[in-house]
Amino acid sequence: MLQDQGFLPRIQRTIASDNWAEFITDYFVWLLAGYFIAQTLVRYTASPVLGLDEAEQIIAAQSFQLGYGPQPPLYTWLTIIFFSVFGKGLFATALLKNSLLFLGYLGVWLTARKVSDKTLAAIGTAALLFLPQISWESQRALSHSVLMFACSAWTVYLFISCIQKPSWWRAAVFGVVIAAGALSKYNYLFLFAALIAAGFCIEQGRRFLCSKYIAVAAGVALILLVPPAFWMFDNQDLIYARVHKFGIDKVERHFLTGFFSLINAALQFVIVAVVLFFCAWATSFYWKDEEQHDQYVNEPLRKLLTLVVVFGLIIAAVSVIASGATNVKDRWLQPILFLAPLVASLWLFAEVSMRQAKIVLGTACILAVVIVVLIPFNFAYGSFKKPSAHSLPSQAIVDTLAQYGVRSVLTTSHSIAGNIGDLKPNWAVTIPEYSGIDINYAYPVAVLWKGHTKVVPENMKALYEKLKGKPLPSSEIHIEAAPYYHWSKYPFDYSFIIVEGSDQASLK
Repeated sequence: MLQDQGFLPRIQRTIASDNWAEFITDYFVWLLAGYFIAQTLVRYTASPVLGLDEAEQIIAAQSFQLGYGPQPPLYTWLTIIFFSVFGKGLFATALLKNSLLFLGYLGVWLTARKVSDKTLAAIGTAALLFLPQISWESQRALSHSVLMFACSAWTVYLFISCIQKPSWWRAAVFGVVIAAGALSKYNYLFLFAALIAAGFCIEQGRRFLCSKYIAVAAGVALILLVPPAFWMFDNQDLIYARVHKFGIDKVERHFLTGFFSLINAALQFVIVAVVLFFCAWATSFYWKDEEQHDQYVNEPLRKLLTLVVVFGLIIAAVSVIASGATNVKDRWLQPILFLAPLVASLWLFAEVSMRQAKIVLGTACILAVVIVVLIPFNFAYGSFKKPSAHSLPSQAIVDTLAQYGVRSVLTTSHSIAGNIGDLKPNWAVTIPEYSGIDINYAYPVAVLWKGHTKVVPENMKALYEKLKGKPLPSSEIHIEAAPYYHWSKYPFDYSFIIVEGSDQASLK
């Protein structure tokens, strides 16, 4: 009798109870908000060193303009706003990212509530944690993809709202979100094209797409997109700076190489969710006596969401083959496959037992805790084989450059430039991809690059000449090394030169 009152029996009774699962479904949005507040605090305290994407925003946010480099400008605009409100630095970047992630999850949940009841909505949204690109990589490294995820989720939700209850204001907001999506990341257009194609396949969608309201949405989107489009046209060299990532130049590859790469990327994106969903679904055969509850599912909207995923993958495949791309990363499919857990939930768990709901929701809760715990370790120790970007000895680099009275830094590395700019907000920093930023690069200028070499890299010479309007003068090359944080036995090698001059002679 006493044993039944112990700690372990209480835990067992709690797990067996349905109360905790019902609590999650009832207070799902509040729990989401708490999770991302926790993630913001974890990121702020885990490491003072910025990751690659965080550092990139420090570089870009030095100036407000219509475009910056190979990525669309909206994330940088939001970063500038957050810097102006919360101060420039790590907290603002962490708060922005987790706010966008919360908005993305909220958009999926709101979409799910349009299609199903609260239990299926919670399952389909919590299962986003089963997608490593969204649950792990978004916290660890990504920025523009996070914004695209939020825009994609709200695009789907607003489209459904428009086809159910069309109105002028809904159409206008839909147009704003379309423009935001296009200015978040270019592969957002896969989702938009797939959504329009899927919309024509259901009656409500056809009515909206052939109505006056879609013209309002299109007009609002075009008005917002025209100014950045002019900048893109005038700066195509910066826009295409990263086109090599697609492997388009590898003409010796078979034309289906990109297609097979797409399939592999799609499988990598969803494989964890597939395994976990299959395990939860299979329990219905093992526990046949478990009571199944019919869930409300809007059949036309379930068809719509399913077709969005199908058409999205088809459009992506055609684009890859037509462009000759040979390399597809799984994160590039995020605007399509973020809907996969919700679509799978609507089909697999249309009749769901509380046991199945607890398996999915419980697994999601465990993963959420594991991610919160592991993120700081990843920042500190990387893959345990080599230092992570968050271990860069940025303070040591700044201290070295400060001895020369440096006021501007040109470098080859996002991480170096961004972390220097974070530690020294009054220094101007840039890299070749962001040479279009309209700021003044005051002397003395440090030209810095990774590794120990006896000559200045050609791209750094070209960058200096582009910014200053004159060739890089010959200067003494300084060779330095500093240990990574948490990796004292691994030195970070870098070289630099100091260019003295008159600011009146510079073009910027």
